[in-house]
Amino acid sequence: MKEFLQCLSRGDLTTAMALFAAVAVRILFAVFLWWLGRKVIRKLLTLLERGLAVRQQKGMDAGLAKFLASLCKVGMYTILFVMLFELLGQGSLSNFAGGVLILLTKPFVVGDYIVASGMEGTVREIGICYTRLLTPDNRTVILPNGSLANSNLINVSAQPERRVDIIVPISYEDDIRGVREMLLSLANSNDKVLSNRPYEVYVKEFGESSVNMVFRVWVKKENYWPVYFGLMEDIKYAMQERGFTIPFTQVDIHLDKTP
Repeated sequence: MKEFLQCLSRGDLTTAMALFAAVAVRILFAVFLWWLGRKVIRKLLTLLERGLAVRQQKGMDAGLAKFLASLCKVGMYTILFVMLFELLGQGSLSNFAGGVLILLTKPFVVGDYIVASGMEGTVREIGICYTRLLTPDNRTVILPNGSLANSNLINVSAQPERRVDIIVPISYEDDIRGVREMLLSLANSNDKVLSNRPYEVYVKEFGESSVNMVFRVWVKKENYWPVYFGLMEDIKYAMQERGFTIPFTQVDIHLDKTP
């Protein structure tokens, strides 16, 4: 692609068209290889499943048969994708193969909130080569599919419910049972907190200047941030009203008056 753009900038249309034609041929062949490879894999998997079904009738464990079928499927598709990557080679073309992999395996769909490659946001578009995210502060992030298909990815929206975890630091002088009662009361009074899920309040750790409590509740995924921010504010006011202390780091300075 870089050489193609350089030829265009120099006005060398003949070389540019030759490069374009070479890339186009490779893409077309990759598409044909993908189509043919899938047909062959499906045929082989059908034959394998029939063979395993016969083996199960003769006493093979059903779980083992399912595992072997899954292993063979993954292995064959892995070989196919390696062949495609070897054929496509260039970065932008690798993104094309990554896009195909994403559309096939569906690690996320449009509308999901994902965290990947150091970025996060709501998926707005899954293109052939790039995926577009919209961040909470309304910025558009464009990620290459090649990196998405080969990196760790968190799909925040995959499950309908999420757990809200809040760390609540309290003073060593405060009554832990009283704080627990206060937090459970806040959970009960919040209509967005799921009542069919248990509320959890535990002592997480003994810090240098505070006892750190962990407060956990479950919510519908669309209510995660409203509940999180709402509970943070409710906790602050409730602790003030009940006389509990939120510790903060203090530095004592002693002045030496010795001449």
